[in-house]
Amino acid sequence: MSHPSAPQPPVVSEVHATSCTVTYKRPRYDGGARCSYILERHTPGPDSRWITVNDSPITDLQYTVDNLTPATLYEFRVAAVNKKGTGEFSPMSSVIVTVAVEKPDRPGCAEVLEVIGTSVCLQWTAPDSDGVAAITQYAVAYCTEGDTKYVSFPVDVTAGQSTSYTLRNLLHPSTKYRFAVAAVNSVGIGPWSDYTEDFTTFAGTLRACKRE
Repeated sequence: MSHPSAPQPPVVSEVHATSCTVTYKRPRYDGGARCSYILERHTPGPDSRWITVNDSPITDLQYTVDNLTPATLYEFRVAAVNKKGTGEFSPMSSVIVTVAVEKPDRPGCAEVLEVIGTSVCLQWTAPDSDGVAAITQYAVAYCTEGDTKYVSFPVDVTAGQSTSYTLRNLLHPSTKYRFAVAAVNSVGIGPWSDYTEDFTTFAGTLRACKRE
C-alpha cells in the first residue's frame, strides 16, 4: 500500500454569495486502498494560506462549501486520503468570485392563524438566507380553488423581520383560498414558499376558521 496520487483540479459550480459546490474525480492511483478526500480553499495573494473546509475526510466526490465571504475571489484544491496517509494536493481550480448580493431564499410555508369573515391572518418563518441584503418586503400571493392566477402585494418589513400579515376584507365570502409568501431584497423577489392548504372564508362575524 502507498499514498494515492494527486487528483485532477476540482471544478467549482453553483456559486452563491456565501457558498459554492466543488466537484472532483478519483485519483488515477488510489494506493491500493479506498480513498476519501481533503478539500482546501484560499483567496489568491502572496500572503494567503490554504484553509481546510471539511472537519473530517469527505467520502463523496462533491462538497458544498459554506461560510464564504461575498464578492471574494477563491481557489480550491483537493487531496486523496487512504489508510497510508494523505497524497499530494491537486493543481488549483479556476478562480471563482462569490456573488456580492443575491435574492433571498424561500420563506417557510405560511400558516393561516385565523379566518375572520373575508379577512385572513397569516404567519410564516423568515428564509434561511436573506441573500446578504436586508429583506425589505414580503410578497403575499393568494389564489382560489381551480384558478392558477394569483394576486400579490407587498408586505412592508417593520420593526425587524415582520413575518405576519392580515389580508383585511380583500377576499370573497364562502370561497376556498390558498396562500404563499416570498421575500424581497434590493436584488428582487426570491422564490415562493409552498402554498398552504385550502381555507374557506365566510360572511359574518368572527368564528373559528374552517379548514377543508
